Amino acid sequence: MLQTVSSGPLYHMYKWPASDNHFFDEWARTLAAGDWLNRQPLHPYHRWHDEFATYYLNRHPEKKASIEFGTANQAIAPGEVLWKEWYGGNIYHQEPLYAYILALFYALTGNGVFPMMLAQGLLGVLSGVLIWVLTRKYFGDLTALVAGLLYLFCGIILFQEALILRTAWSVFFALLTVWTLEKALESRKGPAYLVCGMCLGLAYLLQAVFSIYMLGALCLGFIRERTHPGLFARHAALLLLGFVAVNVPVIMRNAVVGAPLLSISSVGAVTFVSGNVYGTKTISNWAPDAGKCAEIMGKTEGNFGAVIVETVGTHPSAASYGKLLWSKLQRVLDGLEWPNNENYYFYRQLAPALRWTFLDFYWIGWAGVAGIIFSLYYRRKTQAIYLAMLIQVAIMLGFYVLGRFRTPLVALMIPFAACALVECTRWSRTGRMEAVGKWATAALCFYFLSYSYRQHAVSMLDPTDFNVMYELAYYDRIKNNADAGHWREAIACHEAFLDTQPEFVKNAKAGQMLRDAQQINVLDFFAEHYKMQSYLYADSGNPSMAAKYMVKHDALKQIAQNSRKRLTQ
Repeated sequence: MLQTVSSGPLYHMYKWPASDNHFFDEWARTLAAGDWLNRQPLHPYHRWHDEFATYYLNRHPEKKASIEFGTANQAIAPGEVLWKEWYGGNIYHQEPLYAYILALFYALTGNGVFPMMLAQGLLGVLSGVLIWVLTRKYFGDLTALVAGLLYLFCGIILFQEALILRTAWSVFFALLTVWTLEKALESRKGPAYLVCGMCLGLAYLLQAVFSIYMLGALCLGFIRERTHPGLFARHAALLLLGFVAVNVPVIMRNAVVGAPLLSISSVGAVTFVSGNVYGTKTISNWAPDAGKCAEIMGKTEGNFGAVIVETVGTHPSAASYGKLLWSKLQRVLDGLEWPNNENYYFYRQLAPALRWTFLDFYWIGWAGVAGIIFSLYYRRKTQAIYLAMLIQVAIMLGFYVLGRFRTPLVALMIPFAACALVECTRWSRTGRMEAVGKWATAALCFYFLSYSYRQHAVSMLDPTDFNVMYELAYYDRIKNNADAGHWREAIACHEAFLDTQPEFVKNAKAGQMLRDAQQINVLDFFAEHYKMQSYLYADSGNPSMAAKYMVKHDALKQIAQNSRKRLTQ
């Protein structure tokens, strides 16, 4: 996977300006250039930011006038100033650990992207080891072997390791915090709690949601040691000491730059309001209601606690908000890998490793739920990992659901998926009724969590992904060669891009009908590129090849037109 990405056009995808990938890279370069304290506010300003700002400033001209009067640099748009206020100025835009690691790679090697991919590949190996260790502890050697195989063939985890996003790190820390907490609870020794606290502190610097796991760890420690309050107090103190010690540098940085001492991220408020306001469409894609969300952000000035109150208050009843949470839970259970900043289905078109590692949430999900039911007998042994899974689900319900947000949950469910598969094969070691009950449970989980969703599967390919790849990895080379009259090189480069087309485009035949709107859009996109290839051949003086590619363009256009008509009828 790493070799495919690093040596091909997918390597350039992190340069897409509208993506989090690009922002992490830009942030890391800024740090490595010398601003290690991130003294200057650094927040992205994308199209949706501008939509929010335009809506709000048009309806609050006094705010716009105030910003324009107080801004010395007229080159900075009022909307950017507004968002810096809402984001809290010098507060880190997102949790800083990932950006600092990437910056360190830039400082040491001059190229942070490839070393980060290598590091994430190593983390992937370590995550596999942790899955094996945890599964062996819970369910034994055979189940640990099966869990290792499931992890090996789980493409949705492998996919994240080749992206400039922190998901691979989230997977690793989700498993590491469970393992260290298990060690602490089992050993009942102070050093183990200190190490667990430090791991939780690092995880918190990666994603603030791990603070909830910290609270859960304290609760589990209390439950285990409630008859020994003095021992619990010492363990809790060491856990907190480890957590705080790791976070001291951030507190010191905040003091120096004038940010709130305990602040670590500024995106929680806008993400919550976008995913929870009444009538939101931000359930499994980023589609915020600019009007409603901007008004709440302006009223609360981005204060997270106030945002929660105002956002929930937009719902006419508790049932309304409950219905929204139920919709999100359904998306959590749906096997589709909802894309955002990346697209698993797009990468799978171009990376053979993702076709070989074929397991996705459709398969891990149902088996994992069945395994959780089977493992209730061992619930005292598995409390730490239950807590981790519960928190992962709660975070998605609290904000919104994406494939990459769910990836740590997938990793945590693999031991239980392996448990279900092993338990359903142990006919000789269980009674007939118990075996039938397990098979029935597994069958019901498969039906409701996989089969029923597959009946409604849709294409998740998007022409935007192909267009971004074209703009970043092909356009300049094609244009420069064409401008220089190097037609053979321009044609070869554009042909290489055409080779990335999905099979349904490549094999499309006259009279064919497509029933999926996204497939139609992708086919239409590549039709335009067949026309472009025709023009390149025509300009190079090869009319026969130009005619051949124009015929293909016409055929694809006809398929797209007829298919759209069929969909609208």
